Amino acid sequence: MSGSKLSGIHCLMTYSCTAECDHCFVWCSPRQGGPITVDQIDTVLVQLALTPQVRSLCGEGGEPFLFQRELLHLVREGIARGYEMSALTNAFWAVSDDAARRTLAPFAQAGLASLGISTDCWHARSVPPERVDRALRICEEFGIRCSKMVTEIDGVMFRGRAATRLSSCASQMQNWQELTQCGKEALGEPGRVHLDRYGGLHLCQGLRMGDPAHGIAAVIHGFDPTAHPIVRLLVEGGPKRLAEEAMAHGFQPRPAYAGGCHLCYEARKFLRARWPELLGPDEMYGGTAECVRT
Repeated sequence: MSGSKLSGIHCLMTYSCTAECDHCFVWCSPRQGGPITVDQIDTVLVQLALTPQVRSLCGEGGEPFLFQRELLHLVREGIARGYEMSALTNAFWAVSDDAARRTLAPFAQAGLASLGISTDCWHARSVPPERVDRALRICEEFGIRCSKMVTEIDGVMFRGRAATRLSSCASQMQNWQELTQCGKEALGEPGRVHLDRYGGLHLCQGLRMGDPAHGIAAVIHGFDPTAHPIVRLLVEGGPKRLAEEAMAHGFQPRPAYAGGCHLCYEARKFLRARWPELLGPDEMYGGTAECVRT
């Protein structure tokens, strides 16, 4: 991956979450398994030492603050290695000023640079907006940059649960044959990717750069979009081209979709048996898995 623009990795600490939002482009929920382990985090950081172009890490999920020990370990060890560290949350933990301070204090002491808080009509069903406002205020006390992350229906990416539950709410539907470009991700030369808790690097959630068994550094340095069987098709002709490949194996597209993400997700889900190492894990496609904690 010579000359790569890749500079940031978002670490999906867990698929477990306090919420089960309809617009989630994974399948996060309270029923999903536990977090990436401390040992796994250490392995990731050793591998990333071989990829010096990566300069920032973000802990997210799921809800990473469900597993504060693991998240704090990532933040501390990442900062010790020179990474800019950030995190995402829904602020479920900000039930009072004291509780918010107890939660944020060790992260502020460790040097957490910024915190993004997801809040919108879906998140508000499980996390009252006043908790978000409280978390913003306590972050300011600690000197942590903090911002709200709000998704409206026009901003939904119709992948994962969102594809199943919200695609009928899209402002317009498109004929599948018109969906000839991927407009959401720079698949050929990504600036950031997502790391799942099994060691897989995702160009887009559910679409891995390579086989996790090869190791993070090898996958990054060996990534060639023209040799990747799925990325190649998406670069050539977008979701339509991927759907045509799936059709050769029995896939039947709908007449219309809520955008390219919707068609791409359904075609990838159909093709999982063909490329299981590249299209996973189960949690990205509606499954559940358990994780044994160390």
